[in-house]
Amino acid sequence: MTLFTVKALIAFAGIALTLGGWFFDAIKKPYTHLFNPHWLPHARYHSALWLFSITLACGVSLGLLWGHYPGQDSQLAVWMAAFLPGLFYLSFFPSLLFRNTSSWDDGETPFLPVAPQLLVATVMLFVLGGALWLDTQLRVPA
Repeated sequence: MTLFTVKALIAFAGIALTLGGWFFDAIKKPYTHLFNPHWLPHARYHSALWLFSITLACGVSLGLLWGHYPGQDSQLAVWMAAFLPGLFYLSFFPSLLFRNTSSWDDGETPFLPVAPQLLVATVMLFVLGGALWLDTQLRVPA
């Protein structure tokens, strides 16, 4: 395994978060989030905040991974690159602690014990954790 593998795993998690967020929250029909006509305008505003925050954070993550700057490929740069998408994946879980929240899209009939996005978030957190573990192993002197 190489640093390229570490960076590719982190990039995959960030790109999947960004593209998945835009697809499922803004593009997929019937609209369930950003363009849902039944949502209050302020709720749609928060959905837009979420999407742009993900996009910006994951863009910075990619810049940390593949950009050219002093300190590139340092452990701090790699770990910050993983932290940015990881922060959003982690937020899927404590959000469920608020009363009257659901991880299922409005109007969607649950077909699993947990919503698919929680499963994806769990897998991606393992991918990010695995990438960081691998990064640590690569930095151990031989």
